[in-house]
Parts: sequence; C-alpha cells; structure tokens
Amino acid sequence: MLETLAALPVSSWRYTWDPQDVRHLGPMAQDWHAAFGLGGTDRAIDFIDSNGVSIVAIQALHQLVTDLQEEVAQLRSRLAALPA
Repeated sequence: MLETLAALPVSSWRYTWDPQDVRHLGPMAQDWHAAFGLGGTDRAIDFIDSNGVSIVAIQALHQLVTDLQEEVAQLRSRLAALPA
C-alpha cells in the first residue's frame, strides 16, 4: 500500500468552474482508480476511499516505525554488551 501510494502522481489543479487563483492538490481520479481500484468511477475520488487509504498508510507507517524502534533497541543493547 505504501509503495503504491508513494508512486501515485500528485499534482496541482483546479476545477474549470473555480476562479483562476484557486488551486487543489492531489492525485488525478484516473491515477487513483488505476492504483487502488476503489470507487465506482475513474472520474472522482470518493472521500471514504481516500480516508481509508490514508488510515491504512498511517497504520503501515506506525508498524514500520515500531519495527525500526525495536531493531534500534536491540542493536543498542548488543552494542552496549560489547567490550570497551
């Protein structure tokens, strides 16, 4: 999930009805649909799907950080046990 999300192109854009100075930031719906296959169309990104992908990504990052913290703690313990 993280690799797919990291590879997703993100761009700045505006709706045709927005004033010229209004910009939005995010993936294009077609790229989103191709990457995740979520939603009923490739013309819009449903908020529930973007929220779901965000939560899964946060959970994956949390697990990655937790795993790295455990590895660092183990390495510090091994380093501390080495003779000076």
